Amino acid sequence: MTTEIIARAVIHRDHHLLVVRQRNATFFFLPGGHLEPGEDPATALVRELAEELGTQATVSTYLGELPYEYDDVQELNHVFTATIDTPNPVSQEPHLEFHWLPLDDLAASDLRPPALKSLIAGVLS
Repeated sequence: MTTEIIARAVIHRDHHLLVVRQRNATFFFLPGGHLEPGEDPATALVRELAEELGTQATVSTYLGELPYEYDDVQELNHVFTATIDTPNPVSQEPHLEFHWLPLDDLAASDLRPPALKSLIAGVLS
């Protein structure tokens, strides 16, 4: 089994949550990405958001870590609240699409890992 350490951002605006999905996929995840060797999660998150969205980010509160297992992968997701300096970010990665998901649609969405839904609801309610 492969272990991946990932930093993810809860970015919300006007009762919407910024989510991402790979093109042609049906599920969403939070923006962010893998830590590089020796990199701390907050630094990785700022770097990943710049790479994915071409935007500056400010990381705020650490919400915790969520494990997630699928196929032959074990993820350890470090989740933070963050803000970005652009109201309508555009994907800088051709394989990713970003969307503003209405918070009212969060419970019915296919957001992964699923435990993020209750974490986000607790923070944004």
